[in-house]
Amino acid sequence: MEHYELPLVFFTVFAQWGIGGVLALTLCQNFGTLKFNAEQYRRLALLFWVITVLGSLASLVHLGTPTGAYRSIAGLGISWLSREVVAFIVLNAVIFCWLALCWLKPGHPGVNLLGGVTALVGLVSIFVTSQVYYQMALHPLWHTLATPLGFLATAVLLGFMSVAVACGYWYKSSSKVCNAGIIIGIVLSTSGLWFRYHIPGADASSPLLWWQLFASICVAIWGISRLNYGTQSWAWVALIATGELAGRMLFYSNVMSGAPWF
Repeated sequence: MEHYELPLVFFTVFAQWGIGGVLALTLCQNFGTLKFNAEQYRRLALLFWVITVLGSLASLVHLGTPTGAYRSIAGLGISWLSREVVAFIVLNAVIFCWLALCWLKPGHPGVNLLGGVTALVGLVSIFVTSQVYYQMALHPLWHTLATPLGFLATAVLLGFMSVAVACGYWYKSSSKVCNAGIIIGIVLSTSGLWFRYHIPGADASSPLLWWQLFASICVAIWGISRLNYGTQSWAWVALIATGELAGRMLFYSNVMSGAPWF
């Protein structure tokens, strides 16, 4: 199981899910025809904050000595890993400020502005995380466009599907902004998989890949078709999450199981 790097699997998937949720919520609130009221917005903000924090905490489990985590920023000028640590410290600070403003002053115009800032910081954090792996030219399965595409797809698919399902529960209607986001997520995910599985060494026979194809892409396609008829289910979000977890497990195991690693 160590080849799957489960702490990193949960860190990347959950953190990206939370970021995607903030992005989707902010875009829907600013550009969608259906607006969430203050209480609904608070609940979704809390949900995405909890998911992001859980992901960030999972990353600490990966450290041999969590109490020495502060030393990881020593290589900020040369290390993408150090930049990732700083990026997520900033992200967690900004998303907490956004959540606090949502709860204390839900009608404040700064809520949407801070949501946009949080989403932007989150997208930068996703890019930085992808560079931690992309920079490793010795590992073609990581040194590929599929890495940033796959990370971004996780955020977009889970984030927009979560907001779309919430919108369906409260308004019995689909949001065009969410529909567009889900379609973009499907395209990103499919493109990332297409790139990755044209690289020699990719384990195309793994059940993890087939579960990702079913639980992420097929469920997302099914979900968007049902949303347009006023149907919704949190089971779709849960299935997509398991699909992304499976895909991320394969992402790590394909490289980590190959010894010698360097």
